[in-house]
Amino acid sequence: MKALTFIIRFQTAQFKVHFQKLTRRTYLIPPPSAVAGIFCGILGVPRNKLKDYCKAQKILVGAELRRLEGFYTTISRIFKFDRDERGLVRLLNKWSKTPRDGRVYKDIVGLMPIKESEELFRPEYKIAIAANDEVISGGLRRLRNLDFEYEVFGGNDYHFVDYIGDPNEARYVKSKEGSGYCPAEDLQSIKSQEFRVVINCKYLSRTNAQLPIVMFSPVGPEMRCFVFAYGARLVTKSERSAVKDEDSTIFVYDPVRCIVP
Repeated sequence: MKALTFIIRFQTAQFKVHFQKLTRRTYLIPPPSAVAGIFCGILGVPRNKLKDYCKAQKILVGAELRRLEGFYTTISRIFKFDRDERGLVRLLNKWSKTPRDGRVYKDIVGLMPIKESEELFRPEYKIAIAANDEVISGGLRRLRNLDFEYEVFGGNDYHFVDYIGDPNEARYVKSKEGSGYCPAEDLQSIKSQEFRVVINCKYLSRTNAQLPIVMFSPVGPEMRCFVFAYGARLVTKSERSAVKDEDSTIFVYDPVRCIVP
């Protein structure tokens, strides 16, 4: 089993938490399913065959956040028309006559829901992949030649790549210390050279984005809680699969378990 790493930087990115709708929260680092989508898109694997391909080729994936220049939330109002003209007029008439009626107020507010969307500004990641030898060889060739079958985006097709490159051969190892993310129940400690650790992304607007950041989020259909870390190393209770190159050790996972149907 071989491994590789490469660098990718996006102008903006949003790796949406899958179980939310109007409030679109983002993972700090692309989860295994998103990393697999990026790599398999480069290889030319269609989306509807992603799961079978990853299973057949024994693909393990992970990512490390190397740099983050900002974090912001956009707010928009959506006007919903879920009734005909007569129904809308009746509702507005009720509202004008009984503005304090809680049920009428709820229907009025429901016509104009507010949508919040979290996004990352210029995040840079090191992507780690372990797989069968021919997959890694093919991936290295495509990355070195920038020969991509499909376009790569930072979550949605309006989040563009700013840079992609620096492919390197790496080693598939077992380790109790690495970067990226790990299951919360297996976390033993967090190592950082900084004194403070930001535990929630919402505080990024109030503090230096270079501080270590730790984020807890459920991942995949099983809603398994993962710890995501930026600027810090994770120490686990047991040895886990990882990809190691000259300057990083990144935990990697089976993306099949994280793909939402």
